[in-house]
Amino acid sequence: MKLLKPLVFDATPLIHLCKVGLSNVLIRFSGEKYTTPKVVQEVVSKGKNLGAPDAFVAEQLVRQSIVKVKKPSNVAFIKQLAKIPDLHHAEIEVLALAKEMNGIAILDESIARQVARIYNIEAHGTDYLLLRLLFRGKLSKKQVREAIDHMIAAGWRLTAEEYKKLLKDLE
Repeated sequence: MKLLKPLVFDATPLIHLCKVGLSNVLIRFSGEKYTTPKVVQEVVSKGKNLGAPDAFVAEQLVRQSIVKVKKPSNVAFIKQLAKIPDLHHAEIEVLALAKEMNGIAILDESIARQVARIYNIEAHGTDYLLLRLLFRGKLSKKQVREAIDHMIAAGWRLTAEEYKKLLKDLE
């Protein structure tokens, strides 16, 4: 049996999945799911201070250990990533933890995914999660399409080209 790589979540995928009522998607994934202290601070602490309902949902995912919190330990790698302009602290932690755990970084920001490729870290976005659930029969095409539309309406950004590719992948 093939062991599943752990998923390491950045803030944006967690926020948008919770924002559109798809936090249960995370429960449907077998295997370990992680995030980092900086992501929890960004999603839960800052979100609750702003009164964002999705922050309370994300907090429950962490409290129930559906998404575990782990701090990356490779300080040298973290310092190396910190020198890259436009890479946020949370993204740095996610990339470092995914590399340490030989996991999959789940990030939506293009700069973070470019950095992941450079450092040979497997990285995908929120769309990957939805398509993976579709292909495993845990979500229907209609559910995935509705999720995508709701996330876009809630502020999830992707280019027209990314959207076109995503719709093609749905077929």
